[in-house]
Amino acid sequence: MKLNFNKDRLAEAMDIRARWYRHEKTDRIPFTFSVHAPFANAWMGNNPYNFKEMCESSKKAVEGMILSMQYQFDTFPDCDYIPAMTLYYMGEGILASIYGAEQHLVERDPPYTKGRLFPDIYEAQKISNDFEIEDTKWGRILKEHVLCFMDATHGEIPVGPPDYQSPYGTATKLMPNEELMIAMYEEPELVHIFLERVTDGIIKLTETMEKWVGSGLYAKNLSNPIPGKCGFLIWDDYISVLTPKLHMEFCAPQNRRLFEKYGGGHLHTCGPYFPGYIDACLACNPDSMDISIMRGMGKTREDMYKFLEITSARNMRLFGWLGANDEHVFNNAWQNPDDDMMQAFIKGGWMPSGSGTYEEGLTFKERLEQWK
Repeated sequence: MKLNFNKDRLAEAMDIRARWYRHEKTDRIPFTFSVHAPFANAWMGNNPYNFKEMCESSKKAVEGMILSMQYQFDTFPDCDYIPAMTLYYMGEGILASIYGAEQHLVERDPPYTKGRLFPDIYEAQKISNDFEIEDTKWGRILKEHVLCFMDATHGEIPVGPPDYQSPYGTATKLMPNEELMIAMYEEPELVHIFLERVTDGIIKLTETMEKWVGSGLYAKNLSNPIPGKCGFLIWDDYISVLTPKLHMEFCAPQNRRLFEKYGGGHLHTCGPYFPGYIDACLACNPDSMDISIMRGMGKTREDMYKFLEITSARNMRLFGWLGANDEHVFNNAWQNPDDDMMQAFIKGGWMPSGSGTYEEGLTFKERLEQWK
């Protein structure tokens, strides 16, 4: 299956988004918009395959991704969409499974980790990175899928990272989270050692992926998938599981280590709500962050502007949807924010994104053009 797209338009999108991310001057506002697909499995527009089918067949996984990319190019080509291989369908436990944890495949969601490899922090000290990733079952599967995608797209589309989560996130797939939290009080040094070794594993996986893919094609930051330009992505979905104090003591140092090694990057977190965990997020020193920390039904305009004030002071870029379901409360829909708020967030570092009908996309684009 051949992917048809305007290569010049894609190069323009990569250029403007890379310059925007680096806080360089651009002649317009980069934005993305996706038209709702008539049907979608595996969280991807126009993809006919479910998660189990994608994990079991590299051919189906790649076909599903190409169909989704083609749908985006065909329905709303005039935006700054950057396609990339997204491996999240292999689940948040992909690195844990490479270490030996059991992946359980289901149709409607990514695989989940069945059981835990280590019962406690003492057994977790046995974790080792002295192996080759492609010698493991899920390492071989991962490599097969990556090479299949590169072959199908002729090396023209970036390859993104598998969902290794944060060091703490992967650690919770390797031992029971309750045991890990108790160990933070009873055996803090052992926890630091364990998380450091998991971080070494993320680095090993990153270096292996780059060996398979090549540095010119491997996009380490899927929020802005431009190889070599936008740092590293950390999926820290568990920030709100710990108190900010514990996260800053045990987790933030490893997140910072990854950002420092790879030239900064993006912190994704779909768990914490503002303002409770903003300090834990900021302690990781990301260059950009998801606006979804503001999701939920209890966020006022005052909350939104306070969030913007904090992130702007840190010179951070923001990704995600901005919207309202009435004049006071915000959720993840983009349609309703007034012009003043949209302009304030754009000025403060937000890259507009949205989804809906084609006609809504044209309206969205027209609104943005007034702030060139």
